Amino acid sequence: MSAQLSEHPTEWTLRRLHAGELPVDEATRTRTHAATCEQCTAVLRDAAQAQQQFESALPFERFEAGVKQAEERLRKEDLAERTSRQRWVGPVFALAAMVLVAVAVRPVLNTSLSAGVRTKGGAEAELRIGGEGAQREARTDVPEPLKAGELVRLGYSPDARKYVLALSVDAAGEVTPLYPEAGQSLPVEPGPGTHWLPGSLEFTGSGAERVVVLLSDAPVEMNAAMAAARQSFEASGRNVEQMKPLDVDGDQTHWMLLKP
Repeated sequence: MSAQLSEHPTEWTLRRLHAGELPVDEATRTRTHAATCEQCTAVLRDAAQAQQQFESALPFERFEAGVKQAEERLRKEDLAERTSRQRWVGPVFALAAMVLVAVAVRPVLNTSLSAGVRTKGGAEAELRIGGEGAQREARTDVPEPLKAGELVRLGYSPDARKYVLALSVDAAGEVTPLYPEAGQSLPVEPGPGTHWLPGSLEFTGSGAERVVVLLSDAPVEMNAAMAAARQSFEASGRNVEQMKPLDVDGDQTHWMLLKP
């Protein structure tokens, strides 16, 4: 095979080149082509600028420290609230037992919106949002509003899983492949810790958009994952915010993004 490319590489290939994730031979061919191709050079330049913009607001290390501090604060607040509730409820139940009063307990309904899904398993994924302000990590249990121009980056901790795939579904039911753009799910990067999929994403338009990351033991065809997403969308009554996990083997994480 010639070291020259007869046609332009895809934007996905160029972004993987920028992220250093291409095999050596393919990276050499792509880099050689881009060196003399204004169009491909522009794609690489845009990828570098987008990444710089995403990371300039707050380094990942400082962001992670802030998230841990917030989680610890919430844990302490939750513990204090439960302790206070127990101190108040205990005497009430004791009094009720003493006078032998039978009461009917009305169940408390959980009215919080379950916008996201995280299936059980050792593998995990995360979604970070960056822009002009500080970076933040999107939660899976509530919708995450996006501001105009904000960028999204997806990461994963594969545990024993071997492949990763990501897609999105908008409010109209249109399914968009994110990683990869076509073909089968990508081999995960080996080693512990969080690994980041190449480049950053900007979601255009307005309204709700569901992002799904799937970590699996075997490669999954993107077309099959997209078909499962469409099936879940239809089963939800065409309500992207009420979609259930996709009928695909593996650990999957869902987020609901609200585009401006």
